[in-house]
Amino acid sequence: MGRRQDEAKLGLVALAAPGDNGSRGGLSAAEQEAYDRAQGSLRAFIEAAWPVIEPGRKFIGNWHIDSICRHLEAVTRGEITRLVINVPYRTSKSTIVSVMWPVWVWLQDPTKRFLTGSHKDALATRDCLKSRRIMMSSWFQTGWGDRFRFTSDQNQKTRYENNRTGCRVAFGMTSGVTGEGGDILIIDDPHNTKQAMFSNVERQNALDTFDQELFTRLNDPKRSAIVIIMQRLHEDDLTGHVLREGGWEHLCFPMEFEPERRCITCLGVQDPRTQEGELLWPERFDREWLAEQKRMLGTFGTAGQLQQNPVPSKGGLVHLTWFRTYQRLPSSDQWLEVVQAWDTAQKADELINCPWVCGTWVRTKTGYYLVDVFRDWLTYPEGKRMVRALAEKFSPNVILIEDKSTGSSLLQDLPMECSLPLLPSSPCADKITRLAQESPAIEAGLVWLPDRAPWLADFLQEITHFPLSAIADQADMLSMSLGYFRTRTAYFDFESTHRKCDYVRAMNSF
Repeated sequence: MGRRQDEAKLGLVALAAPGDNGSRGGLSAAEQEAYDRAQGSLRAFIEAAWPVIEPGRKFIGNWHIDSICRHLEAVTRGEITRLVINVPYRTSKSTIVSVMWPVWVWLQDPTKRFLTGSHKDALATRDCLKSRRIMMSSWFQTGWGDRFRFTSDQNQKTRYENNRTGCRVAFGMTSGVTGEGGDILIIDDPHNTKQAMFSNVERQNALDTFDQELFTRLNDPKRSAIVIIMQRLHEDDLTGHVLREGGWEHLCFPMEFEPERRCITCLGVQDPRTQEGELLWPERFDREWLAEQKRMLGTFGTAGQLQQNPVPSKGGLVHLTWFRTYQRLPSSDQWLEVVQAWDTAQKADELINCPWVCGTWVRTKTGYYLVDVFRDWLTYPEGKRMVRALAEKFSPNVILIEDKSTGSSLLQDLPMECSLPLLPSSPCADKITRLAQESPAIEAGLVWLPDRAPWLADFLQEITHFPLSAIADQADMLSMSLGYFRTRTAYFDFESTHRKCDYVRAMNSF
């Protein structure tokens, strides 16, 4: 009782009644043995602690988990100080590395100080809290409650300490960890997935944070450890960056086995698969699931996020063969809605150098049919009149206009002059990233183009050469349209469209 009173005076948080010097009094011999196994093996600890953070969800083991655990144990012993792990998403990578492993390390040495980060502060905080939930659980306290306690003055969501000088700090790649030092640095998904594939700025920001800030936070440059775990996104992502420097152990498991890329580390051969295309974790991810993922990710996403082998896009992001063609539109009873998307000149120089573009689409259950593309250099008054004219011609249910510069003016002025179904569009990424995000829909065969149209050649020339093409106005229109379709939740009823018959004849005339 005296010891607990002294700890209370020092501001230590008593989470539960600890065992008597680790004796785990009251436990059966089998229970004692289970705790001993969990303390001696990270793999055993993960399985034992799983119900604490995943109640009701059965733990499913796999050889890749065993391999990751062996390498993390080697890091814990100081045998590996630089480790990169590349595995596909949803393979428990964050749970193993960012949640379970730091807790297990404190069982071996509670003085260790962790810096754990991700591309978003919220994700790093989430895993930090999950680790603390394990340590505060009755299961953990029964077995190891006497090992350490949290200090009450440093027991926050993003930073907590124990009474053995151990510490954990969570951070985002954009916020950094100025003023903190660590024995073990964990970087879990340093890049924003949607942006890093095609945004040089996003990737470089993460690399600069690592080189100029995080690398200098190690308490001992020679013996402190860095573990990076992520899915590959680009040849110049953080994994590519550090591997080119050399000195890193690389644990890499693609979703489908590639014999020529079998993983071998200082601990020996790590991938037991023998047949090309053999799945990483068939008990959880079967062929049907994989086919759906490939369809959604597209070629570049599949190569990086699933196969951990990002390939550079040679020339354009979109291939000509991905588009499907039609001679006549589907019958009008199959239409779900008609959409127009306007890309207007945004800056002063664009009013002279860039045209206004409008794409008119028909959406059906089988895909998105591009019916017409208007493209011309216009003044603002001319552009405003053309928005009204094309709306009169095609009777769209929705008119998308980017809510910037001249687009914002249109959204303000047009409602005072006429009644149109205007919808502001606010893209939040650069041009390349936006089209890259929507390209899987094209590759999946959802985008239909007419087999002939006066605007078709120019459209295909720009789209298939983007981002190398000089002008990107039609690419912006395309990504705006597909982004709208991708996030669409409601359907429109065309039976009330009084010009429906005229509209069908007009569009089939192109």
